[in-house]
Amino acid sequence: MRRVAWALVVVLAGCGAFEGPQPSETQHTLCYTRMASNPDQLHTLAKEACGTAEPHFQKQEMDLTGCPLLVPERVYFSCGAS
Repeated sequence: MRRVAWALVVVLAGCGAFEGPQPSETQHTLCYTRMASNPDQLHTLAKEACGTAEPHFQKQEMDLTGCPLLVPERVYFSCGAS
């Protein structure tokens, strides 16, 4: 059991950014950790989420309720016209 727990921690610690829970239809979020993600990766993921529209970043915050514990940073953005 202890090995499984450590394996899970190791796997999750290597997680980069991913699309988090969406607060609204027009606002998107990415959950990430600064240890495994850089701004270029976040911008690339935001562009993928927006499709052909350009992402417009709005704010960033620590969010332990909306993002997993090991990727606690949350960045908000909208797609298209700001």
